[in-house]
Amino acid sequence: MSPDFVASLVKAFSQVRDPRVPQGKRHPLPSLLTLVFVGLLARIHEMAVLQRWAESHWDLLQGPLGFQHGRPHATTFSRTLSRCSLAEFTTAFYNALAELLRTGEPFAAAVDGKTSCQGLDANGNPIHTLTVFIHDLKLVIGQWSVTGEKTNEPTALRNHLGELLEKYPLLRLVTGDAIFCQRPLAEALLADNCDYLLQIKDNQPDIQEATQLCLGDAHEKQPAAESLEKKVVTLNDAVCGSISTMPITFASNSAFPVAPCCSALTAM
Repeated sequence: MSPDFVASLVKAFSQVRDPRVPQGKRHPLPSLLTLVFVGLLARIHEMAVLQRWAESHWDLLQGPLGFQHGRPHATTFSRTLSRCSLAEFTTAFYNALAELLRTGEPFAAAVDGKTSCQGLDANGNPIHTLTVFIHDLKLVIGQWSVTGEKTNEPTALRNHLGELLEKYPLLRLVTGDAIFCQRPLAEALLADNCDYLLQIKDNQPDIQEATQLCLGDAHEKQPAAESLEKKVVTLNDAVCGSISTMPITFASNSAFPVAPCCSALTAM
């Protein structure tokens, strides 16, 4: 993690309201939150382990994180985090990501739904979420509860598409599986100048047959964004609104009804 990004995290977490009383407060809240976040990136989930890890790397952590009064104790992390607002923490982190991704090259992101076995709703049922993930950076830039919104994955993405693209204007390609092969979503993506790449597998013969029947000839189009890392996927056919140079080979040129140009693709 670069020092500039660490500094941007400390700055972003300064937006989180400090719930502690001034008396006895030794460590800045942005420093504590950034240290916890960095520990989570290192797969550290227990505060006692985070304390020992921080002590082992204190010479590298103290300056960039802004600590001035020694090393924080595990109980300090626990008590502080229990009083902080998760919503404020999430907003601050996504603001830092948005600032980081506002410059540079256009990028692609994958959308997928997952059911959490550990996260439960008020009724004790697993929470189904929709996640937007950047493979190249290994970052989640958006996540919403499909269960809480009482909808499905494509509709959840369409409902949050405006805010997603407003935060990340360089997002130019969205990839997903066959569940996202829906005309309203495709139209919404194209209307916001965002391309799409949607995969269709052999176990979805009806969609595959309909795609092959509807697709016609179309010219290839240079992608606005691309991912250079090969993903391990089993992919027979796909449709996309504007071609992306992914690690797959073109099987034929074709056109999805709502897209100006696309292609059917096969895995290498």
